[in-house]
Amino acid sequence: MICSQMYRTKSSSGRHMGSVEPFIFSVQHFCLHDGPGIRSLVFFKGCPLRCPWCQNIESWKLEPEIAFKAHLCINCGRCVEKCPEHAFSKIGKRNARFCRYCFTCTDNCPSGAMTRLGVLRSVENIMEELRPEFSLFKTSGGGVTFTGGEPTLYPEFTGRLAKALHSEGIDVALETCGLFNLEKLRPLLQDLQLVLFDIKVFDDAKHRRLCGAGNIEIKNNLKHLVDDWNKKIGPFVWPRLPIVPGMTDGNDNIKGWAGFLRELGLSFLTIVPYHPMGVSKRKWLGLPSMSDIRVPGDAELKLIEQSFMDEGISVYKPGEENIKDHYNGN
Repeated sequence: MICSQMYRTKSSSGRHMGSVEPFIFSVQHFCLHDGPGIRSLVFFKGCPLRCPWCQNIESWKLEPEIAFKAHLCINCGRCVEKCPEHAFSKIGKRNARFCRYCFTCTDNCPSGAMTRLGVLRSVENIMEELRPEFSLFKTSGGGVTFTGGEPTLYPEFTGRLAKALHSEGIDVALETCGLFNLEKLRPLLQDLQLVLFDIKVFDDAKHRRLCGAGNIEIKNNLKHLVDDWNKKIGPFVWPRLPIVPGMTDGNDNIKGWAGFLRELGLSFLTIVPYHPMGVSKRKWLGLPSMSDIRVPGDAELKLIEQSFMDEGISVYKPGEENIKDHYNGN
């Protein structure tokens, strides 16, 4: 089985935490919206939450998956012909009960319509891919951001990768949903300069209903990370809130998070408007559509921005934050 390639331990809260190499489903380059400067993003598979608006639904499962991108299919039939388990009833139509995830179909697809999502990569392999960009990171004030999925599921691996990057003078950021065992992350935090902390739904019961888990631990982790920053023993923390109409844009949610951020001494926030990127990905993976979620309009975003400002919270758009000015000034 695929899972046997990765040892797993469980955190105190019961979530799996990989102790060797995780599956990486993408490394993106020349990015501007996930930390300061020009950055590369390393995407980890596996997430403890199931947010219905998720843009990276291919990150949910820990293991590799097979996606079918129908718009790329040239109807050559190789997926059907080459499958040793005869799991295909027709081109692109795979019966998951018979599939053993040998990836013969993806290996033999000439157009990329059958795509493997997730490969095992070592720290050294990722460093080799990123190394040509080190000078660009340094001149632009950028670096590398770990994202996903949830990179904190792999504290040992991310710790080694962060240390390797930090030793080369590269700025390292972590994007997280906040649901993690903080004590297991202590070694990683020593080599991070920034945590992009995604907050979502303030009410615990609603957070559990929408995202699949409560947010008490998330709030506690945010508080502890901010405390560490204030004591100059941890990375800078920048909160980000997805704006999803009918789910995260309500007045109670805005006031709840604004009050909580003020209690922590934070006066800034990035709002990230919902993007329907995940709709097509659901089709690729054969999952039910969530097309009823709509993109917020400009007028709605301005009202939300003003509501936060009325609560004493400065609002930024992705990529327009002055993050570096904050944590360089500590």
